[in-house]
Amino acid sequence: MCARYSITKEEIRILIGEIEIIIAIGARYNIAPTQLVPIIFPRKGGGFQATEMTWGWQPQFTSQLLINAQAESIESKPTFKNVLHQRCLLPADGFYEWTGERAERRPVRFTKPDDALFCMAGLWRETTTQPEDVPVTTRSLVVLTTTPNKTVGKIHNRMPFIVKPEHYRWWLDEGELFRTVLNFPDRDELNHCPVQPALNNVRSEGPELIRPYVKAQQDLF
Repeated sequence: MCARYSITKEEIRILIGEIEIIIAIGARYNIAPTQLVPIIFPRKGGGFQATEMTWGWQPQFTSQLLINAQAESIESKPTFKNVLHQRCLLPADGFYEWTGERAERRPVRFTKPDDALFCMAGLWRETTTQPEDVPVTTRSLVVLTTTPNKTVGKIHNRMPFIVKPEHYRWWLDEGELFRTVLNFPDRDELNHCPVQPALNNVRSEGPELIRPYVKAQQDLF
């Protein structure tokens, strides 16, 4: 599962083939479902563009917000089959999982070496509602997950589906190459570090959240 992640850079630069996407966003250390998040998706007429969409959508079959989709089943589940052509990338430089009992949940941050940017795979959809007879269109997304690499597997049985940089275009472009991408997630080992318990609160924000939590480091690893 992926329920929280970070972008600690003030500016994001993602290279898709020969096209560089630049996003000036400001650092965010505790990105959570229901928030607007930056994504990259195809531009009509060609190329790619950055925008913001809401993380999580409300499916018909449950009252629980849907924030993730298992990459292995998106082609078979009706919820996702209709939006397979609406693929996106979510830039990030870290994501979080938790260990311990609910009363003592301890966040662990996973990052690439040198805190390098990476992109998670997502699917998005557009819905229109009419509160007070005024049409309102919303774009929302889910983050794909996959089986964990050895690093994440110590703590959780799922991890975000990280797309290899050489596959960014394949994931976003029209056609069938996205199926190849689904078979080859980035499983490189990640750095991991327990961070501050204050991150448990979705309202918490700021660079102090990712300071190493020394006591947890000793307890966990």
